[in-house]
Amino acid sequence: MEESFSKKNRNRVLKAVNGELSYQKLTAAEWHQFVQNWNYDDGIEPFEWMIQQKTLDKGTVLCLYWLLQPDYFCRFTSEEQVKDDLYFEQYKLLKEIEERYLADFYQDENFSFDPNPEFLDENSTVACIPGEMLLKTGGVAFERLDIEFAFLRKPNEKELKTIATRITDAVKIIQLSNPDFVYDDTDTAVNAIVESVEYWKIKELGKIKINNLSYLWMDCMHKKHQWDWIVWDWETGNNLGVTNATKELTCLADTIIAHTIDGFQPASIISDLYKDLEGVNDFYDLKRDPYSGIGLLFSTDHLKFRA
Repeated sequence: MEESFSKKNRNRVLKAVNGELSYQKLTAAEWHQFVQNWNYDDGIEPFEWMIQQKTLDKGTVLCLYWLLQPDYFCRFTSEEQVKDDLYFEQYKLLKEIEERYLADFYQDENFSFDPNPEFLDENSTVACIPGEMLLKTGGVAFERLDIEFAFLRKPNEKELKTIATRITDAVKIIQLSNPDFVYDDTDTAVNAIVESVEYWKIKELGKIKINNLSYLWMDCMHKKHQWDWIVWDWETGNNLGVTNATKELTCLADTIIAHTIDGFQPASIISDLYKDLEGVNDFYDLKRDPYSGIGLLFSTDHLKFRA
């Protein structure tokens, strides 16, 4: 099954998970991977529609059922108690799945799913769960696939030369409005970047490659906070950036200057982010996090690192 699930299929699932493609347009095999790749903290809305589709595979339904943690609700002795619970909508979805599943609403059984290895052990509470929901479905195993064609790696020699060239160009850009600027201190350099962005906001850029200021900012991160130069390698192209020692957080070259030169964010966020990332290893270390939602700081703990 994995061999027949193409890159196109994976990309369609990824787009659906990211909201760029309607999950209603996915195939049954793609739904199976959508269920396993969905971030359940984002809610259960897609599945309220999905479980009403007869073409949904029994293995997919059972997988979804257990990912919704039905055993959590075995602690309640009545539905009235559940109604006061934060996850009542999830409970209602589980009950609808049970009703349809036990009534043989789903006819296809192409994907095998067994709840026992991952979800059940000798300590599991299953008194409230119908016996049929504890049984493995037929078909072939179709476990979760990595749908993101991306990984982190060190820059090669050519890319390191590109970085050095763009840092040099960034210094020259700053010197156009601040002739005395010398890049010998990272704190001073970050402040100079902010001033340069403010200066060029009201000027005609012409041939000025203003985004190269990102490379100087990232070099300050590299020297001040020991963040490593990194390449976020996509199937469709590469993006240069810097990442912390654990490879969990990454800033990319095409974000911070682009987001401030057009006024989308105040230029001061350039120095704020630089200061706030000192000693930070993951999002939990941040005193505040206004950065990930606007695309300045990315979580990369899910990506493989290739030296």
